[in-house]
Amino acid sequence: FWVPLILFTPTLFGALLSIAVLYLLRGQISAISLGIGSVLLGVTLDYSLHILTHLRNNSDVKELYADVSRPILMSSLTTALAFLCLWFVNSQALQDLGIFAACSVIGASIFSLLFIPTVYKGNKISTEKRTLLDRWAAYPLHRNKFLIIGLSILLVLSCFTYGKVDFNNDISKLNYEPEFLKAAKTRLDALTDIGSKSVYIATFSEITETALQKNDQVLDSLQHLKNKNEIISFSSVGALVQSKAKQQAKIDRWNSFWKETGIDSLKMRLITSGNEFNFKSSTFQLFYEHLSNDFDPISLEGYRAIDWFALDDFITVKNKFTTVTTLVKVKEGSSEPLSRAFEDDPAIMKIDRQQMNESLLGNLKNDFNTLIGYSLIVVLVLLLLFYRSFSLMLVTSIPIGLSWLLTIGMMGLFQIEFNIFNIIISTFIFGLGVDYSIFITNGLLKEYKDGTPTLATHKTSVILSVITTLFGIGILIFAQHPALYTISVVCMIGIFSAMLISFVIQPLLFRLLIGSKNKRPITLRLLLHSSLSFGYYGLGGFILSLLSVSLMKVMPISKKKKMNVFHRILSKFMKSVLYTNPFVKKRIINNSQVDFSKPAILIANHTSFLDILAVGMLHPKIIFLVNDWVYNSPIFGKAVQLAGFYPVSGGIDKGVEHLRKKVEQGYCLMAFPEGTRSTTNKIKRFHKGSFHLAEMLDLDIIPILIHGNSEVLPKGSFVIKDGSITVKILPRIPAESTRYGTSSREKTKKIGSYFRAEFQQLRDEIEGVNYFHSTLLEEYRYKGDKIFRSVKDDLKQNRDTYFSLLSEIDKNATILHVSGSLGQLDFLLALDGPQRKIISYIDDKETVNMLDHSFLTHTDRKIQFLNSIKPLKDLAATTLIIDDFELTLEITQIWLPTATTLIVIGDLALAYESKLLDFGFKVSHQQKNLSIFKKTT
Repeated sequence: FWVPLILFTPTLFGALLSIAVLYLLRGQISAISLGIGSVLLGVTLDYSLHILTHLRNNSDVKELYADVSRPILMSSLTTALAFLCLWFVNSQALQDLGIFAACSVIGASIFSLLFIPTVYKGNKISTEKRTLLDRWAAYPLHRNKFLIIGLSILLVLSCFTYGKVDFNNDISKLNYEPEFLKAAKTRLDALTDIGSKSVYIATFSEITETALQKNDQVLDSLQHLKNKNEIISFSSVGALVQSKAKQQAKIDRWNSFWKETGIDSLKMRLITSGNEFNFKSSTFQLFYEHLSNDFDPISLEGYRAIDWFALDDFITVKNKFTTVTTLVKVKEGSSEPLSRAFEDDPAIMKIDRQQMNESLLGNLKNDFNTLIGYSLIVVLVLLLLFYRSFSLMLVTSIPIGLSWLLTIGMMGLFQIEFNIFNIIISTFIFGLGVDYSIFITNGLLKEYKDGTPTLATHKTSVILSVITTLFGIGILIFAQHPALYTISVVCMIGIFSAMLISFVIQPLLFRLLIGSKNKRPITLRLLLHSSLSFGYYGLGGFILSLLSVSLMKVMPISKKKKMNVFHRILSKFMKSVLYTNPFVKKRIINNSQVDFSKPAILIANHTSFLDILAVGMLHPKIIFLVNDWVYNSPIFGKAVQLAGFYPVSGGIDKGVEHLRKKVEQGYCLMAFPEGTRSTTNKIKRFHKGSFHLAEMLDLDIIPILIHGNSEVLPKGSFVIKDGSITVKILPRIPAESTRYGTSSREKTKKIGSYFRAEFQQLRDEIEGVNYFHSTLLEEYRYKGDKIFRSVKDDLKQNRDTYFSLLSEIDKNATILHVSGSLGQLDFLLALDGPQRKIISYIDDKETVNMLDHSFLTHTDRKIQFLNSIKPLKDLAATTLIIDDFELTLEITQIWLPTATTLIVIGDLALAYESKLLDFGFKVSHQQKNLSIFKKTT
């Protein structure tokens, strides 16, 4: 019983507040604004629904304010400012509507946040008691492929039907007329021309005589048009009420006539003729006297003596200004001759009420389009200010635009027109679309931060909003009145469009740009640039494949020359793909001046798709050992086959003869001894296939170090990030050299060790203090502004300390980190040394949940976060890191006996030096905020 009252109280408060504000500002309010504004109050009901839904799922008021207050205030402020854009429309009624709606949503949102948590005493619903609505909300629509495909088709279709939506300017067509009334109107029209179009012609002047003279001209012109059948009929006072000038002209004509004819002559003729019928001579005496009178023009006031004639219906004199009107009947669409007849006279005006309405409504349509533009700008700016992220602004605003596109596209598809009524209700749809997008974004952000399943709760409140809106406005679909029907149809299309887009498309956009625990965030620039680079690569590969099966076969040169030309083109193309991205620096180091003219087998570490391009650009005469998907690719497979690349799935032994021929032709062979791409910068174990092949073909080995691709384009990613790629060519290892052993097995092991050592040295040269900071900050960018700023400030303050630790701690160490931080040091250690095993104890459960739901935690890196000591008691950590003294004094006794290295971050390390001596630790390194103790016994 109390729930509906609780729901509607904030709405009532918002309405009363807006009326009070309008009273203070205006003193009065338009009835139209009040009526339309009452419909828009449905937006304010959403705030109550959101709060009640969250209280129903979690009765903790503190968590409620943490989760809901921000999106509700964001939503209300964006909606309010969007409505305040009506202030720029040249209509006081719409301005009042903007003030009414803005005050309503702001007042209702704040009041609902204060009122509902205070009065609602419901209990949290257990998982077992979830309703059907909860289960619907929990269903992941964004993972339904059929729904995604169907919605995509509708959006594409809407792009073509969007422009087909017209604006109906004719209000008369929006009236409801029963069938019997239409039949009666048809019969009456046949008799009275009631169905014809009425147009008024008005003459006006400050001088009454001038207005009447113009009306005399109108009368003559209308009679001429009627004779030509260009108008149906007209009703004019000009036949009776004429100007004095015209009256005088007729009087003069009258006097002239009798002067020529002679009154006496007429009198004698009448008397003579009358005698034949026995009339007296005085029978026509009054007529004779009338002919003798002197006539003067009648003034306008003189005509008022005619009591049977309503002069004021045609002539109006007010404030020394006179207007004379004439009613003209014309056929629909045939008023152009009438307009041309009077268009050059500024004192004659054609008044077409239907045309005026259409013009006013047309201006309203233009104002509405302007309003939408202003509203979008306001929404975008506010979203950018609230989220402080361009990507989050896009995730929230794109669904709003897509909802609008889908709504109008479906209207165009079903030939539904905009009109004065449903175009106003569309502002209501726009406001709901903004609300839905903001709430879904905040639900996704909460799940992204720590994995808390709040999205379903946000979706439940959105579904409740849709249901209440459908019951409130959607029920009008059963109305027979055309205006009410179109309001309902547009509302239903818009509401369902907004809900589907926010449920299906928005989570996909969020995952694309913001990421998840299994995907890193990206920016729009990176996405567009990567799309262009891969598009260029795909198109170029396809063109090369076409050339390989067409032009290369008919070129009138030897096959050897053809292959040389093709390989040069292929090498240049690989280089051009890398250089399409100016935000990735490229550097080639060849200190030994290694020459590829002599055939050799090239080996390189493999972390990215870009590795192939990086090696391929070094020299044109390289044969790659590739996987089947590359060899059989429908895009560039033919080019790969023509180039002589070899698929390793067939086995090295089977391809020896093919590769031997290529070597004899002067080609180098290229293989990745790891066999597959690594997900980190760690070099995996080398397989002996490459070295066995070198032994069989008696080839030198040229090691090539590739640094940076693991950060620029790691395995599993399709986005090329900013960074640098360094290719270092190590000295050639002659085939006859025994420095690394004599057998392929020995060479595999020793060259692998040599390769890793050289790669680590290259890393030490390139990876500076801030090298991993941008990658690390990606983990916290959308975990909350406070968390992000805290991590960023900590990295800036302790960057030298952390950098020292990266080199001091062994790359294979087992590390226990007792910490009060946000996990930034643990992630840095994992980025620098993926093979390190890191267990971090953090007492704060929320922080642990957040870190457990981070991308780096779910990669191949060995990192774990715990907020319980029990699982750690049996851990034999070789390195212990402490940066929370109050916490660690109670528990370090457990691990100090097994640890060989103790690292204390902070200024109080020396205060505990004497206690650490008892465990055999002595200071081995010390700098600001960092002390490293090594066990001596």
